[in-house]
Amino acid sequence: MNTPTRSFRISAVGLDVLHQTRLKLASSMLLAERMDVVLQPWSTDSCDLLVIGLDHADSARALSEAHALNVPVLPIARRFADPAPGRLPHGATVRAINEQLSSLLLAAPSVERPVQGVPLLLQLASATGRPALRLLQRGGITVLVDTATRSIGLAPSTTLSDVVAQLDDIAWSGEAIDAPTFQHQYAYRLPQRHSFEALYFCIARHRPELLPPVAEHTALKLRHWPDLTAEDVPGTWLLAIACLHARPWQASALAAACQIPRDTVQSLFCAAVASGLALNQEPAVTPPSRRRDAGDSRFFSWVARRFGLNLFQGNSA
Repeated sequence: MNTPTRSFRISAVGLDVLHQTRLKLASSMLLAERMDVVLQPWSTDSCDLLVIGLDHADSARALSEAHALNVPVLPIARRFADPAPGRLPHGATVRAINEQLSSLLLAAPSVERPVQGVPLLLQLASATGRPALRLLQRGGITVLVDTATRSIGLAPSTTLSDVVAQLDDIAWSGEAIDAPTFQHQYAYRLPQRHSFEALYFCIARHRPELLPPVAEHTALKLRHWPDLTAEDVPGTWLLAIACLHARPWQASALAAACQIPRDTVQSLFCAAVASGLALNQEPAVTPPSRRRDAGDSRFFSWVARRFGLNLFQGNSA
């Protein structure tokens, strides 16, 4: 499995044109290490690293602010004769800057950034009206949103989890494109297609806080089996999805029947509602006290075989 792409924000203060250009090149090279970097002006929030030219007159204030906020700093100065961990001399090469960025960013603690409103991709996925193609970009990730087919297009090296990890970042940019432009310029670059269903269930797995909540005691049933592959579905989800496919359930009853956390079931409910798969029904079916009949066993075994599992391997006596 590929290591998820991590997102970082680097600010620069007091760098001349040469060092600013080399910093951009060094940052772009970090994509090879699955590190997606955005360069931005220095501010006192949402910054993972400050690269600062100590020879510049404006550096003192920024350096003091960074130290006060415990933001890691990479200083560049003429007084440094040779590169050393955490500092670089004036005229540092792209390679030297790249190595320092990689070391300092990997050592820095992950910054939990609050979700700011509804992510742009989810706004487009839930929009109604005239079908459209939108191209979204953020760092090294490009996503096509196709509301006509309710799907997204991705590059061969990009996974759904890569996209989901970056969903709530405000650095996404978007533009509308027409079908001929997509076929001519982007179809070969974005050959993967994933349905909105797969996207929402991936969010439920990795970033459930991004999904709209479902009311307590809601009972629902799935319209059909979600558009998921074996790689998309944890083994613990299979029985719960199969139960929701068969009949309506409340979250608490389903969690008890499948012996999984209620939060997990609630995430499945949120994905089902957001993707349009949910059929709200009352009353809910409570966990049956009777032994699973042969019809149920055959159905659940078929589901397990589809995903390469054996749900009832421990039940034989």
